[in-house]
Formats: sequence, structure tokens, C-alpha cells
Amino acid sequence: MLPRQLYELLPFIYIGTGIICAVLIDSTIVLISSVLLIVTGVFVLLMRRSFRNALIQSYELQQAAYQAEPAEPLEKRSGVERRQREVRQWPTLNDAGDQVYSDRRLGERRASVL
Repeated sequence: MLPRQLYELLPFIYIGTGIICAVLIDSTIVLISSVLLIVTGVFVLLMRRSFRNALIQSYELQQAAYQAEPAEPLEKRSGVERRQREVRQWPTLNDAGDQVYSDRRLGERRASVL
């Protein structure tokens, strides 16, 4: 792997080499190569900036998700309290308007199977 300092300098080396070669050497092939080096250096700089911005945004979103507090604090209840709360919801009415004292509605289940 490249050292970090060299890695960070590569796009500037591409741009500098392209400019120096375009100015010092008088040839169409060198001019085309110089333009390609300059465009490549700028493209690499833009890609790195875009990736780093996306990385920063994803990091900020993760931090916001971890720091968000729940809307209501969780309340611990015993099993008896939960069962009593669920029982209060019964009896319920089925589609015909009759009271159903159990969660199992056998008539409706049989009708949906047929």
C-alpha cells in the first residue's frame, strides 16, 4: 500500500505533471496526454470529496440514531398486569355483531378455508 501522504498527493501530482508537460513539450500527443492527466487528477479529487461527504453524512445519521431517545420510557410490568390489560379488551365483536369471548373465531376460520 501507498503511504497516506503520497496517496493524498497523487491527484495534485497528476495535475502538476500534466501542466508541466503541456507547457514544456511541444507535441500533440504530449498535449493530449497532459490534458488526460489533468482531467484524471480533477476527477480523482472530486470522487474523493464525494465519498468523504457521503461517509460523513452516514456517520452523522448513525450518531443521530444512537442519540435519539425513545418517545416514551419503557415501563416494566409483571405478567399478571399484562394479562389483565389484555382481558379488558375482551369481549370483542365478530363481523355479525355477536360477542366473542375468545381470540379463536372458529366459524370465521372455517368459512375462510372453504
